Amino acid sequence: MSKARAILIAGLLLTWTSVWAADPPPPIPAGARIGIIDMMSSDVTHFHVGKAPVNSFMRTYRGPLSLSEVIDEPLIWSLTNAGFEPVAVAPTELLRRQKQAWIITTNDSNKLPRACNEELDRLMTDQNLIALIIVAAGPNTNPESVEGNRLRKLPNYVQGWGFSTSDEPEGTTKPVVFNLTQMLLVHKTTDNTRLEYREWGGSYVYEWSNFSPGPDLKTLPDAEIAKFRPVIADVMKRQIARLMPHIKPE
Repeated sequence: MSKARAILIAGLLLTWTSVWAADPPPPIPAGARIGIIDMMSSDVTHFHVGKAPVNSFMRTYRGPLSLSEVIDEPLIWSLTNAGFEPVAVAPTELLRRQKQAWIITTNDSNKLPRACNEELDRLMTDQNLIALIIVAAGPNTNPESVEGNRLRKLPNYVQGWGFSTSDEPEGTTKPVVFNLTQMLLVHKTTDNTRLEYREWGGSYVYEWSNFSPGPDLKTLPDAEIAKFRPVIADVMKRQIARLMPHIKPE
């Protein structure tokens, strides 16, 4: 690695760290109602990185996952065991419409837009919530910070979860599993409603050890995609485990 590239990566890492260097979130009363808004898609993205750009391709497999099993149930279990009352909450129509601008494209910020905070404040007041966890996709930003630069060849428009194969040695038998998912912890106090912490899954990559490319890498059978479910379920449990220390009861 050149000295210039090393300095660039170090600078990016420093910037990423400083964005999240803040006071820890305040304690939440034991037994408090904490809402869960799951705004993920159950789709799985496969991006193949070819030696030449013309050999790269992307394929989306529709709905092979249960969001309830992969996200909602593990979150509910973790919050319940921490002494809180988890509540599944549907996003408002305005939150759905503004998801891209308010949440997805702000994944490297420690604040949410004012209009987003106002909408979340109304929702949390209506649902009698002290805190809220929003689970949503995010884009492939800052791939240089990921170990081994294993996401740097994926376009920045890739979002959510999926896997990447490549024309490199073992690139089609050991895919890189990515989790471009964010978990936002929003806290409501008597003074304001604000983002307290954002757990970004895109900082980590994993391997899919029992993947089989089959005869046609561009069209994988349903049975093969079904094997992705336990892989991403484990990945999401790890992300929830990183989130939970920031949700502390009084």
